[in-house]
Amino acid sequence: MFYSRLGNQQYNHLPMKLPFSVGVSLSIDSFEQTLGQDIMEMDLRVRKFNRTSTVINGTIHLRQEATNALQFNLDIFYSRLGNQQFNHMPLKLPTAGACDFVDNLKRNYPEHIRNVFNLPEIGECPISPRDVYILDAEFPNEAIPPAIAREGLWKAVMRCFIKGKERVTYAITLKGS
Repeated sequence: MFYSRLGNQQYNHLPMKLPFSVGVSLSIDSFEQTLGQDIMEMDLRVRKFNRTSTVINGTIHLRQEATNALQFNLDIFYSRLGNQQFNHMPLKLPTAGACDFVDNLKRNYPEHIRNVFNLPEIGECPISPRDVYILDAEFPNEAIPPAIAREGLWKAVMRCFIKGKERVTYAITLKGS
């Protein structure tokens, strides 16, 4: 970026880098569940769908009844170089109970969960034990504001708490390119 203080065509270079996010798309890189298979087992795997995209496939086995007592908390991490050295992003996302979380997904993001089957109906609480199926779901790039999407690795860590104790943890890693 260049700047002319006097408007006389004598420009000075401003050492400024503007964020460049046009054309950055996020694709699913990996999925891992580290805690809570007794409550909710996520038997999901990431696979190559075609030359340019990856999808997530599998089954979520809800083993116990879920209510709003199961609180979901999301933390976002970013690695600019893609070398697994992640920095916590200061994004504030509200904590939500299991029933409210599913209701919000179904109300506000129906186009993003069209490949997710056997979700509970809106207002169904408690959520009964069931198997939820995810079939060839790509990451919904439209859900991420363009100002946030950057090249590198992104990690979303979802922690679920019951009465303040961490009971379920899983992470999904996305690759921005």
